[in-house]
Amino acid sequence: MKNKSKKILSIIIIFLIIALAIIIPLSIKDNTSQNELPLEKIEEVKEDKTLDRLFSKDIDLKEYQEKYNNEDITIRLEIPDMFNILIVKGKDNKYYLNHDLYKKKDNKGSEFLDYRVNYNSKQLNIYGHNSKTYNIPFRKLEQFLNEDFFNKNEYILIQTPEGRRYYKIFSLKEVDTDYDHMRINQTGDKYLSHIANFLNNTMYKRDIKYTEKSNILVLQTCSYKNDDTYYIITAIEVDKEGNIIS
Repeated sequence: MKNKSKKILSIIIIFLIIALAIIIPLSIKDNTSQNELPLEKIEEVKEDKTLDRLFSKDIDLKEYQEKYNNEDITIRLEIPDMFNILIVKGKDNKYYLNHDLYKKKDNKGSEFLDYRVNYNSKQLNIYGHNSKTYNIPFRKLEQFLNEDFFNKNEYILIQTPEGRRYYKIFSLKEVDTDYDHMRINQTGDKYLSHIANFLNNTMYKRDIKYTEKSNILVLQTCSYKNDDTYYIITAIEVDKEGNIIS
């Protein structure tokens, strides 16, 4: 009887091992983001003194549109040593909250460009989920909550169908009532006040000079302190030497 029990126990253990061998890789796969690209700096730009030295080589955006059968893939976003990702643009700001690059339902969603702007707009707003569970790109933005990290990491790259756009991060703030960053296409004094607002009540910021001609990039992800609370990282466009474009 004891031998029979041991055999049954052995069989159960074997089945558990097989099950775990199958389930664990699947769960790890599910815990990653499909739109992340390799962070691979190319040899020929390592000695480059321009901002290109910080970033990965360009990709063929059309190739990825074909790969995912999705023409909504519009730009590439890279923060050095953090992530290199594809960005989509839908017909509204809701669809990609729960759809992946294949346009399949997925609670992790995809990082997306505000539907009201184009990749060459004066202000680009890009949104993405934060998560305590999934290893998704915008979760990594929480690294900027560390002041030392904020001070040492300044630049962001956007690759569009027309080429590269470089941005210098100038503020990090948390918002729960003032959603002024959602206002786009402002001009004149209203636009200057709009930029100035990104420098008010910040967690960290850099001194910058800006004009009505300055272009800005806004990254938004959730904070877990309260509902409808967001971390806002804002950057101003610079040339490849790091000079602010105005």
